[in-house]
Amino acid sequence: MHPTSAGAPAPHFSRRKPADTTVAIFGAGIAGLSAAHELVRLGYKVSVYESNPEAGGFFRSARLPQNENTPSEYSWHGFGPWYHNVFDLMKQIPFDQTGSVYDKALSRPVNFGVFPDRGDAGFYDRGLVSIPKMFRMTKVGFVRWTWLMLKTWTANRRTQVVYARQNAAEKLKPLLSASSYITWRSSFGPWIGSEWTKVSLHQVGLFFRKQLISKPTHAHPADEEGPAWTQGAGDGWLLLRGPSSEYWFNKWVAHLEGSGVRFFWRESLAQLGFDSQNITSARLTSGGEITADLYVLAINPFATAEIVARTPALEKERELRLFKPLIQDGPHTQVSFRIAFDELILFPRERTAVVVTDSEFNLTLCAEEQVWKPEVKLGGNVKSLWTGTSCAGTVPGRIHQLPVTRCTKEQFIEEVKAQIFSCQSLDALIKEANGGRGLADFAISKIEVWHEWHFSPEGIKPLQPKWVTTTHTQAYLPDQVTSIPNLFLAGAHTRTAADVWSIEGAVESGRRAAQAIDPRVKVLPQYKPLWLRILSAIDDGCFALGVPHVLDLLLGGFLLAAAVGLGLWIYHP
Repeated sequence: MHPTSAGAPAPHFSRRKPADTTVAIFGAGIAGLSAAHELVRLGYKVSVYESNPEAGGFFRSARLPQNENTPSEYSWHGFGPWYHNVFDLMKQIPFDQTGSVYDKALSRPVNFGVFPDRGDAGFYDRGLVSIPKMFRMTKVGFVRWTWLMLKTWTANRRTQVVYARQNAAEKLKPLLSASSYITWRSSFGPWIGSEWTKVSLHQVGLFFRKQLISKPTHAHPADEEGPAWTQGAGDGWLLLRGPSSEYWFNKWVAHLEGSGVRFFWRESLAQLGFDSQNITSARLTSGGEITADLYVLAINPFATAEIVARTPALEKERELRLFKPLIQDGPHTQVSFRIAFDELILFPRERTAVVVTDSEFNLTLCAEEQVWKPEVKLGGNVKSLWTGTSCAGTVPGRIHQLPVTRCTKEQFIEEVKAQIFSCQSLDALIKEANGGRGLADFAISKIEVWHEWHFSPEGIKPLQPKWVTTTHTQAYLPDQVTSIPNLFLAGAHTRTAADVWSIEGAVESGRRAAQAIDPRVKVLPQYKPLWLRILSAIDDGCFALGVPHVLDLLLGGFLLAAAVGLGLWIYHP
């Protein structure tokens, strides 16, 4: 049985009482749950339909009996200091009787480091002055990098139109040494969550601007690890203190169900009924048909594009016609894996997060037991559990010369082991913390790959394709409000102030969709200081006139004035 409204959708839904308004949300990922969270708080009758048997989308975790109940996940995820809407929402979800998910489920900051095959690991220990050493930059390279980053930060229209189409790695390559270039681009997958071969200069600049100058700071309570602490601009990222579903989504779903949200699992949207003005119904793949006053599509853009295409009239509507070009670069192949050890492996730093700098697959690693609470079971006899993700799917590996997209599962695991075990800087830190015992001295008990990846001779395929922003898709990000009065969109693939495919973008999009339905919903802004807003406004004028970036003009003016001053001094000492 599915909930139905009393009649056809009302075009003037804003005049109706929330208690008399039904909302059907498709997708129980972060965006869909965020929209449901906001709307049910205001009294709307909310139902959520999800194709999976549980919530969480690309963030969810799993424990499978065939894997000895070792916790697994689609990918590993961090929470940056600019995740304002995420943290605000987490404070509203009870974890237990003693506190919220924000209070109880978040770790202290991880120590992110870059680990080259040769040389020493680099950490962000001393703020901005750490960057040259961390990324093996020369002084000239650091100046060039800083200048390019500042140009992205101080642009507005220019970065959305021009920089969004430029590959960040290609733009940086001529500015940096070979080792610095490889080190810098290796951070794109683990930090920005996209493949370095596709990520734009706009995305890279925007990400690091938010990371380095975000406000406000976020206060966290004292816990068993120490006194109260804060996370602000430049600080490390946070992880959950246990598997994602167990420490966030199960708590969230229980809270929403208690608030009145109805969930329908293993129910996928097949087609929308459309009378040229409003959505009239929704047909499910199971054959059921539902009606509601309002509809929110919070499913991945690949599925959305297929659903919209089944009703040609919808493809002509504003926002919906953007989905075909939005998915033109296809899904992102980001494969997660777990390496289990029967012995505890120590690290010299607490909560160490690793970027394997010279890895062809752009690998990132983190030891779960360093972050998770002691009571979290690692499965079987596991004492150390490293979770990892390959972030580059199109770069050939070093053993089989095949990218992740063409590997068998066995070849993928061989490549992962080879790329990790050749990282001498990681081996050095393991030896430092384990009495001289290195990586090769700890036997691997098993390596597990997220179960929804299907490996075959035709290539790797996910159960659900993952979308990320690329150099071809920035212009096609749809808004949450469509030209159809009772249809709304949510997801990190929609246009947000976060403007980076992220957890924050997903939560913000869900809140924006809900805000479009009811203006009482609050959406927290991203911080941009006054000096950046002023320079951005000036550069918008420069861009409209077709002249160089405002910073280039200022630098040119300074150099010209210096040259004139020097000339006057020479001729008139």
